Amino acid sequence: MIDALMRRARDEQDFGPTATQMMAELPRNETLAALTEIVKALAALNRNPRVGLKERYRAVANFDDKARPLAQLLIAVHRGEETVDGIQPRQAMPSLLACWKELASAYKLCLKQHAQSPSPRFAHDAELITLRAVSYYAEQAKWAYLRYFEAEPRLWRSLNRLYQIADTAGFAQRPIARYPGDAPISVATLYAHAMLLELAEPARRRPEEIWLLDQALSHWVARVPVEKIIRPREQTYAVNLDEPAPPVKLRRNMVGERYRYLSTEPLAQFLAELADAVRGGARPAELATKDEQLAAHIPDLLDDLALVYSREGQSRSRRSERRKHEQAVLALTGLERIHHALGAAGSTAEWENWTQADESASGVGAHYKARYNDQLAVGEVFAYRHDTHLTLSVVRRLHKSRDAQVKVGAERLGPNPVAVTLDSAGYLQPALYCAESPLGARLLVLPRAGGAEGTEYLLAAGGKRYRIRLGAPHEVLPDYVLAGFTVLERG
Repeated sequence: MIDALMRRARDEQDFGPTATQMMAELPRNETLAALTEIVKALAALNRNPRVGLKERYRAVANFDDKARPLAQLLIAVHRGEETVDGIQPRQAMPSLLACWKELASAYKLCLKQHAQSPSPRFAHDAELITLRAVSYYAEQAKWAYLRYFEAEPRLWRSLNRLYQIADTAGFAQRPIARYPGDAPISVATLYAHAMLLELAEPARRRPEEIWLLDQALSHWVARVPVEKIIRPREQTYAVNLDEPAPPVKLRRNMVGERYRYLSTEPLAQFLAELADAVRGGARPAELATKDEQLAAHIPDLLDDLALVYSREGQSRSRRSERRKHEQAVLALTGLERIHHALGAAGSTAEWENWTQADESASGVGAHYKARYNDQLAVGEVFAYRHDTHLTLSVVRRLHKSRDAQVKVGAERLGPNPVAVTLDSAGYLQPALYCAESPLGARLLVLPRAGGAEGTEYLLAAGGKRYRIRLGAPHEVLPDYVLAGFTVLERG
């Protein structure tokens, strides 16, 4: 298949089956292997300086055409929307990331060769190449956010530089179809989309929220044009095209040819109005999701985004003053693991070594060295202990670095959680109980499926039994419900 793609790039006469025929006949369980081979071939092409521009561009375009359907299937596998025998969801990610990285670099190399020896006949192709390169650098940034990483400086260096090239050449605003059958889109639109996703504070979003937001921004981004003239009373953010960095809060000294400006206040006002409309029953197509819990949370998400993008949001302060308090702690994540560890069969060997970095009246900051395939996400609960003190918390902010360090910002749910069991007609499920909590007395953390208001359980703890009725949830997390309850009867 790789040979067929390279032959096509060299305009040689084909022999044997074509790459397209091979792709059509490719078994689904060989998707990952095929994409890996394409990545290897792209990497070899990117390392070879002797390939001419025409041949390089045709080869890259051919690899791109064949890689995209493979990548779409592997994304669906990674997200649990498709199953392919022999391919686990976590196996897909390394090849996907490598594919987008090599394609972005390959298109950028084409532009570099064109700049070294400009050709009027290649000018139209250069516009399409720039658009595709911006798209793949933005894709890498999105998937960094989905995994709680920051977008690397190299990504912003390339995004800023490619936008500058398009703007200088006069086609940044020109809609172009990235691929046959695609709706035309401009370099400026893709660039603004990437900046708005960065400014949405993805470190405190759940992955499904980031995915939904990325989907919706395709419809909202036209409300935030990239501007060249500074208007400090109206604009909110600025980006320096000469620096490998994302946009930052606008300051009046950010003036010059290298700056571009964003006014996000109109988007903030639109999102506030949209939140009210959704509460009133509106169902915007751009916010369609199969996740019922996320769908119920959309108005709150829109309210939060409206604040984040507003001028008022830029001046937010922490709820409680943070003070440094570094100490070693033992931590354990997940309701079932915590429940088991706090029960009679639990062992201290199950706990992980974390370091508390700071604390405030409402929460704590900590960090730890990640193990392979770390799955911690915003909305997960964890317990941590120091000496005899035990605290239950929920992750509110998360940042992972490429040296495997994970920084956690968490809100306290309550001290001294107790492992309890909830019995509903003989069906038992684990839960955690806090006698005191900032959310109110008698806080239960239980699996989401069983957290409906009014549900009655027989609660067992320490040899005692109580019949209880759940109150309205304080919060619904991806996997759990935080709820109070009323004791109906003591057993």
